[in-house]
Amino acid sequence: MKQRYVMILVMIVLGTVADKAVPAAFGTVTHLKSHDNEKVVTDPSRGFTLYPRWVVFPPVGAEYRKVVLYVTYRCPQGLHCGEWDYIDAVQLKRMGSSTAAPRTIEIARLISPYGWKFDSTWSFTWHVDVTDFAFLLHDSVEVEFKHTGYESNTDRGWLVTVDFELTEGISAIHTFALDTLWCGTFPYGDTSNPLESLLKKASFFSDTATMVRLRIHQTGHGMDDSANCAEFCSKYRQVKFDDSLVDQRQIWRTCGDNPLYPQSGTWIYNRANWCPGSIVFPDIYDFPVSPRSSHTIDIDMEPYINPNKPSANYYIQSYLFRSARPWAKNDVSLEEITVPGSASEYARLNPACAEPSVLIKNNGNLPLSSVEVIFGSEGDSVQTITWLGHLGSQKTTTVLLPGPIPSTSGQGMFRVTLALPNGLPDEYPHDNVGSSAISAPPVLPSQFILALRTNKEPGHNEWRLTDGSGNSIRERALGSLKPFTNYRDTFTLTPGCYLLTLSDTAGDGLNFWYNVEGGYGYARLIDLNGHLIKGFQSDFGSEIRYWFTVGETPPAIVRQPPVVEPFPPRHKGRFDVDLFFDRATTIDLNIVSDSSKSAVYSRRYQSIRDTLLSLDISSSPDGVYWLNVIAGKDTTTRRLRLRHSD
Repeated sequence: MKQRYVMILVMIVLGTVADKAVPAAFGTVTHLKSHDNEKVVTDPSRGFTLYPRWVVFPPVGAEYRKVVLYVTYRCPQGLHCGEWDYIDAVQLKRMGSSTAAPRTIEIARLISPYGWKFDSTWSFTWHVDVTDFAFLLHDSVEVEFKHTGYESNTDRGWLVTVDFELTEGISAIHTFALDTLWCGTFPYGDTSNPLESLLKKASFFSDTATMVRLRIHQTGHGMDDSANCAEFCSKYRQVKFDDSLVDQRQIWRTCGDNPLYPQSGTWIYNRANWCPGSIVFPDIYDFPVSPRSSHTIDIDMEPYINPNKPSANYYIQSYLFRSARPWAKNDVSLEEITVPGSASEYARLNPACAEPSVLIKNNGNLPLSSVEVIFGSEGDSVQTITWLGHLGSQKTTTVLLPGPIPSTSGQGMFRVTLALPNGLPDEYPHDNVGSSAISAPPVLPSQFILALRTNKEPGHNEWRLTDGSGNSIRERALGSLKPFTNYRDTFTLTPGCYLLTLSDTAGDGLNFWYNVEGGYGYARLIDLNGHLIKGFQSDFGSEIRYWFTVGETPPAIVRQPPVVEPFPPRHKGRFDVDLFFDRATTIDLNIVSDSSKSAVYSRRYQSIRDTLLSLDISSSPDGVYWLNVIAGKDTTTRRLRLRHSD
């Protein structure tokens, strides 16, 4: 096995690209930042703010195999992060010089998170493949960050970094032109301005193109009085090419599995193709064409009429790329190693001790039916599997790999190699190898307790403990839990890898501030002496996946911070505080007004260990307050919002 692995690596290193000369700069990865911790705030007078910046990209002679855009948000020093979920975008404006004709080409769209509770240590990075726009990224380019919204610009904002990762090499598809199709904000349900009269069928002439690509960003906004459209209504969209239906899909996205959680607002609610604190995934359609041929392309939305007060709209940016078909027949690439990995967007899956997974792409012009995947941690023996399936040209898929993710030292590298697409040599083998750092999951004692307190809606919840091979060890199945009940389950485990999964079918976790009627619940791991091992976030949306290992020797005790969780954090003055300490503790609890800095509540509590306190500050005025729990030299602070009216 190891000899075969070495032979494949030699093939990749020494391989040549059929009928293609490998450029001297082949494989060079360059990072260029158009915005580096740029302070971004709203302009309430007009609802958007533009931040244009010039970037010098490699010259026209450079060719890119791949371009990935990374966008990072942080909180500004001395300010809150932004409070609301607004539409943001990265746009190309001018190419060449300041005298060039301006354009507005949206290469990425994001929705800002409900970030009011984030602190100065918080950051999150999203990424998206923007290789389609690579032919425009040469020499001087004006890159613009657009931030929309109407919130205050004096006490909140973002620090935004826009980072282009350019990998030089031979493009899988040679693109040479871009046509703008439907771009703008389009009303939905308004009979006086019908959507279909605006989304008119487009005609085009292929010139020398042998393939065209349609790329669409589409999100629904507004909340009308008929069906809560278009933000909260699921409607279908059709794509037609030469009057033939090629795709129909719901413009909808599930948000309870968002890796950025919890957020301050209604982050769990499903929406029209977007979620708060996420990137908008583009829809991409490829169509083969003959040179010098005429065609039509069209998109249609599900019929909908609001006879009362139409206010729904879809924000659409769409482009048609003229290209040559993929030059290679058999060409697969390793796009990402998702597990193990440290990317923000895969935080719900990592760190893990089993079930590695990778994202692969078929860059060839033939369907991909098989590929060999060689993988393993450095210093350990490698494994090889053969993936079998049907992956169309330019499509991606996630491949789950069997076995554990060993990491004896707690850190290491996980390496993956792809080979023999469709059983034949890869015609561009230079993007078939990748690695990612391994972060070992926590090590737990062989005996511990899962302490679960259900809320008023336990019919949504279940938990399951499995080993690293997916075999079920213990569970409390859906429908078996009772409301407002404390469960304590003791586990005695042998050394190995384990996964604890806690699910909520409604997508609102064990508590959610907007669902006060659903009540408060929690899940935590404690040792047999009552010490906290892990306190899980109750506002987790759809699922918690917690990987851990049990070793031959007991792990060192790591002191965990106390649990201090107010519920609901937004209230009319009466609320509860969940407190958990490793031992009986004397605490000072005070609540301070954010505006006046004066204390509206102050009391000392004796012998607090595992308690749900009920507090009342309803005589105080509306506003933001800070709950401080002081235990010895340690202070834990939580934000509250009091509002007497609904």
